[in-house]
Amino acid sequence: MKLLREWEEHSSRPGAVYENYLMLDGGFQVVLNEMNLHESVDDKGRKTIKFRGKFQEAGVVNKNKRMYTRDILEQNVGRLMEIINQNGLIGECDHPQDSIVHFANCSHKITKLWWEGDVVMGEGMVLHTPMGLLIMSLINDGVRIGMSSRGVGSGKVNEDGVLVISESYKLITFDSVADPSTHQAFQERVVSSPKHEVFSPKNEIFVPRRAKNVSRGIDTGNNSQLVLACLSGMVSTKTEREKERINS
Repeated sequence: MKLLREWEEHSSRPGAVYENYLMLDGGFQVVLNEMNLHESVDDKGRKTIKFRGKFQEAGVVNKNKRMYTRDILEQNVGRLMEIINQNGLIGECDHPQDSIVHFANCSHKITKLWWEGDVVMGEGMVLHTPMGLLIMSLINDGVRIGMSSRGVGSGKVNEDGVLVISESYKLITFDSVADPSTHQAFQERVVSSPKHEVFSPKNEIFVPRRAKNVSRGIDTGNNSQLVLACLSGMVSTKTEREKERINS
């Protein structure tokens, strides 16, 4: 299987056909730091980051000069919804070089997909895997994380040099990537403390404050007599031992 990562200008002649390609798209991807993020704590006390926003769009030309029709995306979204219902739609940290979803690189799980006009909307959560924790750290440090589609299929170049994806296309998942380009991304995120939810400005992450470790000192003021009694007992014991040593 061939990899089709970016558009190749020398191959954009009308009528050119691409067959059985692995297509990695970032043209209409989601950027986590610019979409709705919800931060909470799960029942195990772990911080959880959930995201919501635009995942894909039908009938438009993306930055890689590819276009997906509504019919093709509807078929794929319907199929992926069945996988979502089984808690099985997961994405990786960075695009792999094949069509397989590798558990070792998984960073997030897609939990919902739906349509708003010709836009495919989605929700997901960052996983507590090694790659998921890496994504959390990057987000907390203000790094923008993109979501990019990965699929396999064929296409034919039209008269405008646009690769129109054919019905053989199979959308696999959405991976987290470093490319920050996006269109119409959300500008606010929802975060929450254990007690309430608030809105935070763009590029700010709510981090719950941790309680400081406070050690209690011993209040000797109310126990002065006890302290003196202990010291007196220690002195008396030492004196008796010294007398026994001299007499012996």
